[in-house]
Amino acid sequence: MKDTLRQIANVFALLATIVVNGLANALPLNGLSTGEISDRFEVYFVPAGYVFSIWGLIYLALVAFAIYQALPAQRENPRLRRVGYLFVLSCAANVA
Repeated sequence: MKDTLRQIANVFALLATIVVNGLANALPLNGLSTGEISDRFEVYFVPAGYVFSIWGLIYLALVAFAIYQALPAQRENPRLRRVGYLFVLSCAANVA
């Protein structure tokens, strides 16, 4: 049961991350998108806009991980047990 709880927690943490990040762009905070908030701070090095397309690949990899670790055959995988709830913590940090 403990491993099943970890698997479920990881899937829900990823879903929360995707939903919150989607809402941050769909429903801007105080009328400002994430990009507009970022633009308010003086930064000396800003990559070109297309560089941020890497996030599509990152989220694809996160979804792949969540699905893979949720498979019944991976329930007792020692590597996934070691990662355990660190993925949930990382998703919580992303949401925050």
